[in-house]
Amino acid sequence: MPAVQEGLRNEALRAALTGALAGRPAPLEQLLARHGGYGPRPNLKLAAAFGAEIAGLPGEVADLLERLAANDAAPDTPEVFLPVAAAYGWTARLGAGREVGTAWDALAQLAGDERGPVRMGTVEALAALAARPRHANALVDRATAWLELDDREVRFGAAGVVVEVLGRKQVLAALSNPEPLLDYLAGAMAAIVDAPRAAERSDARRRLLLALPPALGAVVATYTAGDRGAAWLEEQCRDASHPDLRAALSAAIVALADKTSGQGSLLAQRLRGALEGSAKPPRDPTRRRPGAGRGRSSRSIR
Repeated sequence: MPAVQEGLRNEALRAALTGALAGRPAPLEQLLARHGGYGPRPNLKLAAAFGAEIAGLPGEVADLLERLAANDAAPDTPEVFLPVAAAYGWTARLGAGREVGTAWDALAQLAGDERGPVRMGTVEALAALAARPRHANALVDRATAWLELDDREVRFGAAGVVVEVLGRKQVLAALSNPEPLLDYLAGAMAAIVDAPRAAERSDARRRLLLALPPALGAVVATYTAGDRGAAWLEEQCRDASHPDLRAALSAAIVALADKTSGQGSLLAQRLRGALEGSAKPPRDPTRRRPGAGRGRSSRSIR
């Protein structure tokens, strides 16, 4: 059971929050930016305390949280802490069962943010929320819908954050049923494969690919009963054809082969065999059409 998070201890911050809810947000924003840590290293303890402070407040706090989330400060400035505080605020409201639909929509945008400190804060806020069973299941449900978001960068960025969260042991332990999670991960991988070629230059897509290997390894290690996790990953390896996805799967297998994973070399060999079996056969050089290759040497001799 996660520890109960205390609210704000700083009286000036508490007074500024009261003022912000009454329509005077500037003092709160200034104090949060001042105490929120240097841009790339946000003060997550303060963000969590801010969330705990507003979790059970009566009425709606959406206007304030939306204002904080909308701050577009550069990632190396103090003001970038405001969206981080908003992420914790929204997850706190979800934990209290308040403004649920609005909160999930807002968290999708924060998860898809291109700024590192905002993503870091959103990962930790969602991980703390999803360590509780009901909310772990809700995250998988909502994240599945996020795979259909129109904005490609937000879609891939949010998926990368969610995959990182779902790779946490506490979150996996809180899930009541692995099947929706496995379906979500398969959907995230399908999104990588189905994206247009231009998406290969996307930083958000790259972050999703980097988040996949540790999450896949955690899934295999968690769902060992009945060989469920390993059998699922073997199926993904057997069907993989896209080179970027194959690279991510290969990285997951390498990690599982390491002694520290506790999974053993036989499992890694089994998965590697499935991945190798789905590789494209080498091209027959005798069937290459003259002139199809690069350079003058490939042209037919006249």
